[in-house]
Amino acid sequence: MQEDLPALARELRKETCPPRVIDEAWRRIAAETPQPGRLRYAIAATLIAVALLGGLFVRWRLAGGNAGRKLQLAEQAHSQMQAARQAETALGIIGTVLLDAGAHSESVIYYRAVPPLRNGLETAKNKIARHTEL
Repeated sequence: MQEDLPALARELRKETCPPRVIDEAWRRIAAETPQPGRLRYAIAATLIAVALLGGLFVRWRLAGGNAGRKLQLAEQAHSQMQAARQAETALGIIGTVLLDAGAHSESVIYYRAVPPLRNGLETAKNKIARHTEL
């Protein structure tokens, strides 16, 4: 029996996780991960809509005629700066939401998915070790 242990150890090093175990881990992670809050998406969508409506309004005002062209150019520059600020704010919020979601996913995977997989691997090794001792 002692002669088989090195061969068994080599075999265990070659083993990989079966696809059904990986699928089960993904299923559990998906089941335990809370759904993202709708409020975050609503805020981002509202800001994007405000930016688009602001751009459309500016475009509509500029198409009004040639009277006061200098005033319109100044308003256009101001509107473009305002639209750029709004777009920057919206993109910042979206980036923050994505960073929060990524951090949450990382913590869910690290704290909820890895320990059961590690425990399953330990259990399997113990079963194999007990089986070879018999």
